[in-house]
Amino acid sequence: MGARRKPRNPMALAMHLRPSEVAAYDAALAFVDENGTNGMRAEATFVRQQLSLHASYVRVCDSIERFSDDLRKSGAHLVPLRFPVRLTPKTRECVEDGMFRSFGRFLEDLHLTVVAQHKDGVDDAVSNVRGFLTKLTNALTLESCRVLDGEVSANEARNVCISYIEKCRLEAVRRESADLMCLDDACGVVIDCLRRFGRSATQMRKSVVVKMRAFLSAAERKGLSAAAARLREARQIRGMLEKHSWLFGGDFDDARIERIYELLLVTHSELAQGLMWQQTRIAWLTSANACHRCWCGVALSTGVDGTLLQAPAHMRSLACPERMRVVLETGEVAFACYLSVVGVANIVIDLLRERRLPLNRMSATYADRILTFDFCKYERAARNILEETVRPWHERQTACELP
Repeated sequence: MGARRKPRNPMALAMHLRPSEVAAYDAALAFVDENGTNGMRAEATFVRQQLSLHASYVRVCDSIERFSDDLRKSGAHLVPLRFPVRLTPKTRECVEDGMFRSFGRFLEDLHLTVVAQHKDGVDDAVSNVRGFLTKLTNALTLESCRVLDGEVSANEARNVCISYIEKCRLEAVRRESADLMCLDDACGVVIDCLRRFGRSATQMRKSVVVKMRAFLSAAERKGLSAAAARLREARQIRGMLEKHSWLFGGDFDDARIERIYELLLVTHSELAQGLMWQQTRIAWLTSANACHRCWCGVALSTGVDGTLLQAPAHMRSLACPERMRVVLETGEVAFACYLSVVGVANIVIDLLRERRLPLNRMSATYADRILTFDFCKYERAARNILEETVRPWHERQTACELP
């Protein structure tokens, strides 16, 4: 069945019956029908059933070989996801497991590629990356196997996958949007604190340490340190807090209290304006559609820039003559919140829509391995029928017929 298999020679296979064997078995069966006891006739009936089953196994093997020969002659790298016979249950299970691993590794590599394109990092806050990739892997595998089983067409399978991936993308964006609203609340807490400082800064000059301690205590009661901790988790806000470690609370001596006061005199307005800009950004993002490029930031390209996109292992190559790469989008958007899972979803959706990731194709090499696996099963079963049932029965009949 492999590329180095010699041309077929039916007489060389142990599962095939020689013409002399066929004649001998037919004669023995006819003799039992005419002269045998009821028990012997029952056994002969079983042997006929086994010979019929043997013949069907041989036909399956011949069909597999012809199909495999045609695959090799075609020279195609990607071949249809179909076989001349229904795969045996174990082989079918192995194919599904293999596709699941193949799609899973493909999506994991794609996710790493998407993250690598964003040199400054991505904004995933609550995205369950592993769970998201598993959902996509399950969908691609399930629909590919439904095509394999003849339950749906390739177009139906592709549309189901696209619809499901869009649903997963929408769910991911909604979760991140809900988290952004929590971030907005945290910005509000810090902004309110800074505004109160601005209103009372002048009055604090006469007794900075006492009044600043009272100010910080009141701010802490309003949740300042918790809000600051939430802000520090956001990639686009983290840098704004580098000079403001006091936001996270702690025990401060008098000298530190005075330094915090002097720092806020200079920076409180700047920090408040920066956080208000973030609130504007959050309001814009939470109203944006899930398919807006503000969530993605990457695209497919056939140029020389970007990172090369590897096809799933069971395909070995995408269904296109060009080499596909993942690149950063060049167009600018008003605000951005790049989610790695959305980048993965958009790339897969584009590949499916453009039919570069067909769910009804696999590599010729992988198809040949599958056929070889089942060929060996049928060949072994046919040989076992002859060696364990038919030939021992014939030997017994021949011995009984001897004078």
